[in-house]
Amino acid sequence: MGDDKTKIERIAANAGLVSKDGKQIRIYRRTKGEGFTEYVFQIPLGLSFADFERKKHVFEDGLNIKRTTFDISLADLKSINLRSNPIPQIKSLLRNKQKQRKEIEMSFDGMLKIRVYDQPMPERLPFSDSMLSQCRGWEIPVGVSRSGFVKHDFDAIPHMVVAGATRKGKSAFLKLLVASLIARHPDNVRFTILDLKGGLAFAKFRDARQVEAVAKNVYESLEALRAIRDEMNRRLEHFLDAGIEDVRAAGVKERHFVIVDEAAQIASAGETDKEIKRIKVECEHILAEIARVAGALGYRLIFCTQYATADTLPRQVKQNADAKLCFRLQTEIASQVVLGEGETDAAHLPLIPGRAVYMTDKKEIVQCAYIEDDDIKRIVTPHINIRPRKENDHEKGHREGTKTGGHTLVISET
Repeated sequence: MGDDKTKIERIAANAGLVSKDGKQIRIYRRTKGEGFTEYVFQIPLGLSFADFERKKHVFEDGLNIKRTTFDISLADLKSINLRSNPIPQIKSLLRNKQKQRKEIEMSFDGMLKIRVYDQPMPERLPFSDSMLSQCRGWEIPVGVSRSGFVKHDFDAIPHMVVAGATRKGKSAFLKLLVASLIARHPDNVRFTILDLKGGLAFAKFRDARQVEAVAKNVYESLEALRAIRDEMNRRLEHFLDAGIEDVRAAGVKERHFVIVDEAAQIASAGETDKEIKRIKVECEHILAEIARVAGALGYRLIFCTQYATADTLPRQVKQNADAKLCFRLQTEIASQVVLGEGETDAAHLPLIPGRAVYMTDKKEIVQCAYIEDDDIKRIVTPHINIRPRKENDHEKGHREGTKTGGHTLVISET
């Protein structure tokens, strides 16, 4: 009981993970750890770890097929207190076993390692101030994985792609990101937010003094992005004249976060209105410049979409955003658009809000922290600064025609 070795071997065979000469995976070692059992297999020649990783969801589903018998371990039996009535305890144990879903992790170090966990990850992770106290520099809390607390460092990896279907956790993470940065760097963080879903998602942050602009349509987005481009050009000229390599070398404490949500609304592909298409193309060009060169200048791009296609996730953005946080997506193709070829994990995540694939130089499944509205209000309220709104600036610019800035950023790719 409690041994999934035979199940794993049968699942691999039934999934076609067999070499051409008929050889299958062979058990090398089985180790019991705290909360998990690790099975180490030798992979037959002709197969790769990627072949197995692509079938991870098949292994997980196979290990969770419900049968009339329950997987009762010796530890389960030892947990029953025989001094009291054992019948209710056994019934409770069986109910828990019925609800239980096994989760697995795969890794490779010359041998295939499959770690089967006794308990699933938490389905909800409330935000707490203790998470912020564990962060240093420009780190923010992301959530927890099987290996522990997960943080992201925006000075180490400046740009991030965030993707996920509706109500799977993308907007909640963006609120966590903005609130965490305001809490940790109230005097040194700035935001330009392109909220192309109407501006409601970021309404709680609109009047925070750290927020430069919240653009709600393509006209306002272009105005905001042109202002950033002009600022980038001035900073680039200063760095070049002074022989400065990046913001850290310059001792610049400020970081400017550019958040795009929803990217599909700014994509030029398929746009039939010529004037709007021209505006969207210019927005795309500026965002590509930010992704390519602005990291060294202190700008951080957070590029978000729920419609993951090659049109909504431009090549320049994807190649220069070395961090991906991908909540559940509807298809394996969409998962691969965000995470890379063969990376289908996001299509097979459980239907749990906040569950995501976090990928940098490694990949792990995380449960993202969820920040309540009361916590957002508590963090943001001390920084509220009611400012007069610019009235119809984008319409004025549209009537008067477009004007380019005084500098043009010229990038030579090597």
